[in-house]
Amino acid sequence: MDTAEVVTELSTINRSAGVSDATAKGAGEDERVEIGRYAARLAAFERTVLPVAERQLDDGGTRAGQLREGGEQLNTVLHWLDRHLTGDVRARTWPGDDLAQDVESAVSHYSDMERGLIDELTQALSDADLTELVKSYHRAEQGAPTRPHPKLSYDGPLGGLKFRLAALVDDVRDGTESRPAGPVVGAEAAQALHDLDADTDQADAAQTAAGQQAAEAAARGEPAIEPDSKPTGTDS
Repeated sequence: MDTAEVVTELSTINRSAGVSDATAKGAGEDERVEIGRYAARLAAFERTVLPVAERQLDDGGTRAGQLREGGEQLNTVLHWLDRHLTGDVRARTWPGDDLAQDVESAVSHYSDMERGLIDELTQALSDADLTELVKSYHRAEQGAPTRPHPKLSYDGPLGGLKFRLAALVDDVRDGTESRPAGPVVGAEAAQALHDLDADTDQADAAQTAAGQQAAEAAARGEPAIEPDSKPTGTDS
């Protein structure tokens, strides 16, 4: 998997894996769903990707710390935006200059750092390890919090507990407010996992077929033919 492919799977803002027309439309019609998407992806990224970066990259601890700080800033502005969308009077006390502009700035800052980290991970990990990381991320999404929690961190054993408790509370709140963030996030994560499994099955089938062809050719005493080569005697 190259950087572009991994970005389609892991990017908080620009991810396309598992996103269908229906879920995209749902998020577009209800900005609270889009906030839930971002919140779940941020939490899943912190829970699954950042620990791998800490272990695999030379400056992984520093980079992960920067991403956690950027994620906290993004969660903070999303938290206030969520309040604004739900009519919370406390949203009027946003300490910044312009909430919409501050959200845009936080999104851009975090996206740049996240993309840089993903790029380094694609260089440091094998394809098999990258695929397993992506799957772990999508599995975490399926049980992730769907609201921004700026004061919560999800690293380590205690972070895992906070991750699950926050997700449980958010699920109850989403249900009482008829907020479909959880189902959208869950459906997209499930579809992304299904697509990954389908790609793996297809690659395995192609490899098996190639192996069978090579074995049959060897049994006939014919030389093995590379996929991009031509049999001897064919016209160029």
